[in-house]
Amino acid sequence: MASNDASGPGTSTTSSPGFLRPARLVDIARLAGVSIKSVSRVLNEEPYVTDEMRAKVMAAVEELGYITDNRARVLRTNRSGYLGIIVPDIRNGFFAGLTHHLEKRLSSSGQTMLLGISDERPDKEERYLRLFRQQRIDGLVVLPAGAPSLADVAQRVPVVVLDRTHPSLRHSADHVLVHNREAAHTLTRHLVDRHRLTRIAMVTGEKTISSVRDRQLGYLDAMAESGLEVRQSAGHTTREEAAAGALELLRTIEPPFGVLATGNRMFAAVMQAANRLGLRIPRDVAVVTFDGVGDTTLPGMSATQAVLPVPTMAARALQLLAERTSDPGRAYREVVLDCDIEYGVTCGCVEPDHLPGPVTSRRHTG
Repeated sequence: MASNDASGPGTSTTSSPGFLRPARLVDIARLAGVSIKSVSRVLNEEPYVTDEMRAKVMAAVEELGYITDNRARVLRTNRSGYLGIIVPDIRNGFFAGLTHHLEKRLSSSGQTMLLGISDERPDKEERYLRLFRQQRIDGLVVLPAGAPSLADVAQRVPVVVLDRTHPSLRHSADHVLVHNREAAHTLTRHLVDRHRLTRIAMVTGEKTISSVRDRQLGYLDAMAESGLEVRQSAGHTTREEAAAGALELLRTIEPPFGVLATGNRMFAAVMQAANRLGLRIPRDVAVVTFDGVGDTTLPGMSATQAVLPVPTMAARALQLLAERTSDPGRAYREVVLDCDIEYGVTCGCVEPDHLPGPVTSRRHTG
C-alpha cells in the first residue's frame, strides 16, 4: 500500500507550522481541576482564595503560557500601566539619552514605555497619539512636533512637554525646559571674550523648534552686545542640508573665526566642513556647540559645549506626571533647568595632548 508520507531517508518530520491558540480561562480551569469562577478570582487577586487554589491555578497558568488581558485591568483599575513617549529621532544622541533615562526610571517603577518617533512630522506624531490613546496610556511625555490634537490629548491624560514647547501647549500642559538662550549667549561670549574672535558664525537647525530658536536668540544677543556682524546658515532639517550649509558658510569667512553649532548634527556638519576646507581646529576655527559629544566626536577632540541635564530632565518630567495624575486640577508648572558648560579642545581651552577630557564649568547648576 502506497504511503502518503513524503519524507524519505535523511529527512525528519516536525509538527505543522503555525501558532498555538492562546490559552483561555476554560483551559486553565480544566487543567487545574477548578471552576472558571475560581480561576477568575485568582487572576483578579480577589480575597478569600486559599493558597492551595492559588497554587493550582498559577501552575496551570505557567504551563499554558497564559497572558492576562490588559483590557480587563484597565476596566478594573482605570490604569493601563503604559506611558507614552514621543521623541523626534532616536538616532540623535540627546534624544536617545532622554529615552534611556525615562525607560530606566519607568521599568524600576513597574510601568511600561510605549515609544513613538515623530521624525519632526506632525502627521506621524498624530498617528502615535491616536495609537497611544487606543492603548489607554496613563500619561505622555512628548518633545512636540506640532500634531493638531496634542492640546486636546493634554486635556484628557497627564502630559509633560519636554525640551521644547509649542504655542498650542504653552498654557495647557506641564513643561520641563532648558535655559537654551542663556547657554548659547555664554558660548558665543566665550569666543568673543576669552578667544578675542571678531568673526563668529552660527550653523543651526529649524527655528520653528522652540529650543533651536532660543539658541539662535542667544547667539544674536551676544553678537549685538559685541557689535559684531551676524553670519549664519540656518533652517537645516537634515544632516546633508547642514553639511552643505556649513561648507558654503565657512568658505566665505577668513580665519581665525568661531562657530556656534546649535546641536550635535550641526556640530558634525561644521567639523566636516572645516576638514574639507583644510581648516585646523581650533587654530583656524574655534567651535562651540550643544551636546556635541552625542554621536559625533573625533578622537582626542573633546567639544566645548553646553551639556543638557538629561537625567534631571527625565526625572522632573516623570515627577510632574505623577503630580498631575494625583492632582489633575492643579495649576500647570514650568520647570526650566540650566546647562553645564564644558570647555574642551574645539575652542582651544584644552590642549589635546595635555588633557584628553573636557574641563567642566558648573556655572549653570540646574
